[in-house]
Amino acid sequence: MKTCISCERPENVVPLVSITFAKNATWICTQCLPTLIHDPNKLVGKFQNMDTNNPPEASN
Repeated sequence: MKTCISCERPENVVPLVSITFAKNATWICTQCLPTLIHDPNKLVGKFQNMDTNNPPEASN
């Protein structure tokens, strides 16, 4: 059964969104998705090789 990488609730309890990081597929629920977007430091230990000190390059 698929579970949220953050809160570990299963897909039969919350809607899950599939994401890929470092070539590994995982799932995050719609309630935890804002944490991934706005406060990813809280999830560093959940993703292998995650580095939150990698801001996107500025577009010209």
